[in-house]
Amino acid sequence: MFKKINLENTLQFLLKLFLFVLPWQTIYIFQERFIGNTKIEWWTQGIYATEILLWVIVVVFMGWYWKNFRFKIKDFRFKMTKDRIFALSVLVFLLYSFFSIFWAFDRSLALQQSLRIMEMFLVFFIFWLGPLNFEKAVKWLLYGSVLPCLLGVGQFLMQADFAFKWLGLSAHPAWQAGTSIVASDSIGRWLRAYGPFAHPNVFGGYLVVVIGLLQIYDLRFKILKNNKNILFIFYSLLLISLFFTFSRSAWLVVFIFLLVHLFFNKNNLKFKILNLRFLIPRFVLALILVISFFPLLHTRFSNESISEVRSTTERVSGYKEAWKIFKENPVFGVGAGNYTVAEYNLNPNLQAWEIQPVHNVGVLFVVEFGIIGVLFLLFVIISFARFMMHVSQCNWRGSCCVIYVSCYVLLAMFDHYLYSSYIGLILTGLFFGLIIKQKTEEKLVHNSSTRFGLTENSGNVIIG
Repeated sequence: MFKKINLENTLQFLLKLFLFVLPWQTIYIFQERFIGNTKIEWWTQGIYATEILLWVIVVVFMGWYWKNFRFKIKDFRFKMTKDRIFALSVLVFLLYSFFSIFWAFDRSLALQQSLRIMEMFLVFFIFWLGPLNFEKAVKWLLYGSVLPCLLGVGQFLMQADFAFKWLGLSAHPAWQAGTSIVASDSIGRWLRAYGPFAHPNVFGGYLVVVIGLLQIYDLRFKILKNNKNILFIFYSLLLISLFFTFSRSAWLVVFIFLLVHLFFNKNNLKFKILNLRFLIPRFVLALILVISFFPLLHTRFSNESISEVRSTTERVSGYKEAWKIFKENPVFGVGAGNYTVAEYNLNPNLQAWEIQPVHNVGVLFVVEFGIIGVLFLLFVIISFARFMMHVSQCNWRGSCCVIYVSCYVLLAMFDHYLYSSYIGLILTGLFFGLIIKQKTEEKLVHNSSTRFGLTENSGNVIIG
């Protein structure tokens, strides 16, 4: 079957399609739960359209991998190399995640979250080891961001949106309680840009990934050569959309991205020449937005607004609540995806809108997986770092990619969606997979010989 079709072309097409449609949150919901008459988002179970596409990609990837690298599998000899230790660490962590079903309060939620964590790792491996190179991946991710950005800009400027279930869109009236807004007595209630996502912060996180990967690509001076004007249009659309999300954590991370961009080009003559045509217009654009919407910015960064005070209070109280839940199950945790269930069990008098994960991925992970889970995750991180140092022989100290990864970790410290939601997990796997893909391709440019499990076949890395 796999010999009758061109698996590489098919896989590349499916990966491009996946990147293009990733922002759209079309979902088939098969279970909803309520407190009173209010639905609990965190207890909803369903399957996303992109999730189905992902599993099609997984099947094709397995066929493609077997066809191209079966000699590695056939010649397999047991030896604990660094790549196999890393693969083993991922397997052990995933097994622990699935085993948490047995002690979780809600086993079905634990199963769903464990499956999505596995999907995150699958996305990571497929984009890292697969045939789609970094350049094409970033381009298709960028193409896929255009419609979501236009939608987000329209939502903010019109101060209205609409529901359309086939694209996963929900209406968010600014007057409705629970809608994310910027509000005060002096400016009224302003709807933040949601794009096609469930929350403006998630939209901001998606834009952070797109902008971050685009700037890593930009640092290699492949886009700037012939497409400066087109690139400026893309950047402008992304930055305007990001501004209208009013996501402070996303703003901070993108600002750091820009500083990194400047630092790693400070001695580049070509970059200095392009400053007037590229950097200054972006600065002017940001200045126009700040001046035009300064009252909203002032409200967002002040503690004068009731909504901003409530947001800060909820985040602080979330840490206290997380500590209480952790003390009840410190060793094994409450189980994957079960934080909100444990929160409700701890205080059954909570209203539906009061139930939400703690706004910190690290804290949320510790509570759900416990000390044992943290140790397994450290095993994954350390084994992967050792493997990549061995494979690529990269000088990671001072590398812009390390700074970008650090920025992503910073983003995870201010919210929970990178772990608590399907799209957040997929963005995490995609971001890290493409970061490593870029570093691997960079190394292969300078060394075309096969070593340490690397092979120059469509720019791919193989584990074996």
